[in-house]
Amino acid sequence: MGAFELRSANRRAQPLATDRIIAVLGDPSSEEVVKNLMRDQGIVGAHVARGAIDDAIELMRKLPHSPRHLLVDVSGSSMPISDLMRLAEVVDPSVSVVVVGDHNDVGLFRSLLRLGVQDYLVKPLTVELVQRALAASDPTASARAGKAIGFIGARGGVGVTTIATALARHLADKTRRRIAYVDLDLHGGAAASMLGIDANNGLAELMQNTHRLDQQLIHQTAVAQSDRLFIFSAELPYEQPLALRAGTVGELVAALKHHFHYVVLDLPQRAGGFVDETLDACETIHVVADRSVHAARETARLCRFAEGRPADAAVSVLLNNAQQPVRGRVAQSDFVHALGRASVHEFPYEPQTLAVAQNLGEAIGEGKHSAFARAVAALADAITGADAPAVVERGRWYARLLPKRSAS
Repeated sequence: MGAFELRSANRRAQPLATDRIIAVLGDPSSEEVVKNLMRDQGIVGAHVARGAIDDAIELMRKLPHSPRHLLVDVSGSSMPISDLMRLAEVVDPSVSVVVVGDHNDVGLFRSLLRLGVQDYLVKPLTVELVQRALAASDPTASARAGKAIGFIGARGGVGVTTIATALARHLADKTRRRIAYVDLDLHGGAAASMLGIDANNGLAELMQNTHRLDQQLIHQTAVAQSDRLFIFSAELPYEQPLALRAGTVGELVAALKHHFHYVVLDLPQRAGGFVDETLDACETIHVVADRSVHAARETARLCRFAEGRPADAAVSVLLNNAQQPVRGRVAQSDFVHALGRASVHEFPYEPQTLAVAQNLGEAIGEGKHSAFARAVAALADAITGADAPAVVERGRWYARLLPKRSAS
C-alpha cells in the first residue's frame, strides 16, 4: 500500500453530501468506480466523464454554477502542476479539488497540497478510497479563499465607485472570475446604477444575519449583473441607521471570499469602526485621489493609517483625473513626491466615455478606444499578477500561498 493510499485508508469513511460532484477521469476503470459510488450513495446532480485535464478545463469553463467537488485525472500530463494552474483559471475558490494520478510520488503530493488541492489519489481507485477523499473535503479551507480588494476615497467625488465598478466588470468579463461587489454605502450607493441593475436591501440583510451566512442566503441577497458579477447593496431610508455589532464586516467578507475569487469593497467614508473593520478585511487597499492639495494630504494620512492596521494590507494610490485638467492642479510628479511613493497608478480624464457608460449602465468602451479602459485593464493586471488581461494567477484556490506570480 502506497503513502497516498495509506493516508486515505486511515480516514474514517463519512457519508457524502449530495452537492454536485464532477469527475473527469482518463480510464474506464476509474470512471466505473466513481459511477458506482454515485449510484451506491444515491447522489444526484453528479457528472462523470472520460477525459483529460484539458477536457476538465473546457467543462468547467462552460458551467454556469460550480460544483462542490471536482475530481480530475492528471495521469497523462507531463506537467501536472502547470496544468492544474490552468484549471484554476476556471475553478471557483470554494471548489474542493481531488487529483487522480498514476504516480506514487511524495514530492508531487506535497506540491499539490501546497497548491491547495484537497487530496491526491493513486490508481487503481476503489469506491472506498474515493468516498473518503470526497467526504473529507473542506470547501471552506482558507487556502482556497478569494481576495478582498478595498477602494476608499481621499475626498468626495474622486471617482471611487467609477473605478471600482469598472474594475469589477473587467475582472468578471475578461478573466471570467466570480466577483462580489459590495457597495458599503448602505443608504444608496451609486454602484447599482453604474452597473445597470436595480439595488435591493440584500447587503443590510446579510449584515444582520452573519450567524447564518451560507451559500443560499448569499445567493438570495445578491443581484446578478452577469453570470460572474454579483452586487451586494442596500437602499435604507435616510433616517434609518443600521446598528451593527463589532466584527460584522469581517465575518461577511470572510464568507464571501469562500464563494468568490475577488470581493470588491466600495467604502463611502473614511473613519469609524465600520471602516476600520473593512480595511482589516482587505488584502489590498486602493486609495483614490484627485489632483488637489487636500487630496494629497488626505491620501498621505489614509496610506499611513491603512498601513498601520493589524491586517498589514498592501496599499496603493490611484490618481484619478476626474476633473478637466487646468493650470493649478497638483502635478503627478509633485503628488508622488508628497506621498513619498514611487508607484501611483493614474487614470486619464475621459468624461464623455464615462458619462455614457455610467448613465446607460454599460461597460466602458474597448481598451483600444478608451484610455480609461486601458488604465482599468492595467490595474486588473497588477491585482491578478497577470501578464495580460486574459491570464490570471492570483485569487485561485491554490494561490493564497503564492506572494507573487510564479512561472511554471
